[in-house]
Amino acid sequence: MGAHRLSTAPRYIPRYTLDDYNRWEGDWELIDGVAVSMSPSPFGPHERVVTELSRQIANQIIEKRCQCRAYANLDWIVDNHTVIRPDLMVVCGEQPQRHLQRPPVVMVEVLTDATRERDLTVKRTLCLENDVAHYLILDPSDRSILHVTGNDEAAVDTTQPQTLRLDDQCEIALDCTKLFQ
Repeated sequence: MGAHRLSTAPRYIPRYTLDDYNRWEGDWELIDGVAVSMSPSPFGPHERVVTELSRQIANQIIEKRCQCRAYANLDWIVDNHTVIRPDLMVVCGEQPQRHLQRPPVVMVEVLTDATRERDLTVKRTLCLENDVAHYLILDPSDRSILHVTGNDEAAVDTTQPQTLRLDDQCEIALDCTKLFQ
């Protein structure tokens, strides 16, 4: 038998771009050029938390006449090799006509078994590197919230309201007791 030889053929690892992403069918994210499937859809507890949080934020934005809007499942084009679709974002000032092409003020991810690692690592890093003012990570399994701001992060007391400053004129308070009902 012949000796085992290492292949001299270059390894091919595709690195996709925004142009590639725009041609794909289905639900995907693009993280540093790597395609990440987003299926299957989340389960009931995840969607209940997203819906309740979205309702609270949207109602307070309207009530306080903030120049902000809440978006569920809108793509954020971070750069030519990274496009993510957070569970919820709050955008202040000029509103996107297509996808968001600048950092949101608030980004929210609700953890699932399929997304837990990515939400706690890669997306946290993206928020920190892109100056997202508030990154909220909600975990329906243990009814917890982690609030990441700048270089600080803290577990949220879910028995108390959580205040978020959206811009110089607008502050909202989330009723955390209702998020995991």
